Amino acid sequence: MVCPNCGSNMSDKRKRCERCGNDLTIYKKVFSASNHFYNDGLARAKVRDLSGAIISLRKSLELNKLNINARNLLGLVYYEMGEMVAAISEWVISKHFKPEDNDADEYINKVQSNLTKLDSLNQAIKRYNTALGFAKQGSDDLAIIQLKKVVNLNVNFIRAYQLLVLLLIKTGEKDKAKKYLQKIAKIDVTNTTTLKYLKEIEVAAAVKDLNSNPEAEQPPSTGAIMPISSYREDKPNVMAYVNLVIGIVIGLAVAAFLIVPTIKKNVTSDNDSGYADIGYTAEQIQQKDDLITQLQAEKEQLEKDKKDLQTQIDTLNKAEDKDIYTGLIETTIVYMAELEKSKSQQDLITVADSLANIDDTKLEAEAAKQLYQDLKTVTFPEAAKNHYEKGHSLYTQGKYEEALVQLKQAMKFDPEDVDAVYFAARAYHRLDDKSNAAVYYNQVINDFPDSSRVADANDYLKDVQE
Repeated sequence: MVCPNCGSNMSDKRKRCERCGNDLTIYKKVFSASNHFYNDGLARAKVRDLSGAIISLRKSLELNKLNINARNLLGLVYYEMGEMVAAISEWVISKHFKPEDNDADEYINKVQSNLTKLDSLNQAIKRYNTALGFAKQGSDDLAIIQLKKVVNLNVNFIRAYQLLVLLLIKTGEKDKAKKYLQKIAKIDVTNTTTLKYLKEIEVAAAVKDLNSNPEAEQPPSTGAIMPISSYREDKPNVMAYVNLVIGIVIGLAVAAFLIVPTIKKNVTSDNDSGYADIGYTAEQIQQKDDLITQLQAEKEQLEKDKKDLQTQIDTLNKAEDKDIYTGLIETTIVYMAELEKSKSQQDLITVADSLANIDDTKLEAEAAKQLYQDLKTVTFPEAAKNHYEKGHSLYTQGKYEEALVQLKQAMKFDPEDVDAVYFAARAYHRLDDKSNAAVYYNQVINDFPDSSRVADANDYLKDVQE
């Protein structure tokens, strides 16, 4: 134990500091209470009661901010809920208080070493913020599209799931919302927001069944206020903890002496088993090994692609009419330069824009045609996605002319993107250019008859043809 007054190390059995004479009775009781809340949080985390674990671990840290085990476990719980920023924050604070021999070093290093996953989590946060902006603006469809991408990038991001569920309920897609709720209930079994949404869906379904079948049994009158009841049930639990702390402060010193050694022993044993149960030891090591194998394979493939591209360039340089192939050679050189970078830093959009300026009908050599198709396959989908998202963003901001430029670029790179065509029609419609709007609405209806956009396109087409 460390004396809070002078900082000297001393035996846990001492009531007073041997150096400064400070009374340690209250301090030891508070330390014991902090460990109690840590053990409670650990027990809750093992059964995936993550929300309850967070409450207990925060109380533990309120009593003893230097409880490194509680802080590290809190970071793991946040990580499991998809809250990467909160998790890393707790581990960094833990490392600040205990720079040496700290498990937080291992957790931070594992996160930072997996650059692919780290980039995915970063993209998930950015897309979540974008979706939140769309939701506030009332663009529910755009927000739902973004949130579906978010939960694919970060499968444990509970906040994103809950916002997606809320929007699905708002748009009437309650069956889909219920599936997502059941999925996140497996991540955090006692999350009050999840349970409240699930209860709302069940009550709405019961009312719907009652309206369709008047003879059906009436649902319990208290069903609609269950969220309030569950909230009141939580209150005694909190008061129990408060009473426990007060009891410990006022309680018996002899009991404290008997409990402290046992708790410290249990804490040590719980640490060894607790973190493995959360699933961030052997599993993450295996993931790291798999990632190394994958990156090595990708590196070998990139080296092979680079050699093939260089061979094709050499072949084109020997062609009689070099002017025809100049643009293709320059584009290939740019692409090879991008291959030297990490995946997150590669700019394939520039390569695609350059490739789009090449007239492939003039390419006569088979090697040139094959090279053009290979580059097109690699770069065009990413360019289409990038231009579409920019067009989307500009459209929602009311910048319809600028949006059209980006959306037409998206259609150029991916003619099968029905969303780009639909929003181009909407942009023309907003600009009151009814003739062009009708052209694109008809394109949606005729070229993409199975798309969900057809119904809306038919309705809007009637408006522009009146």
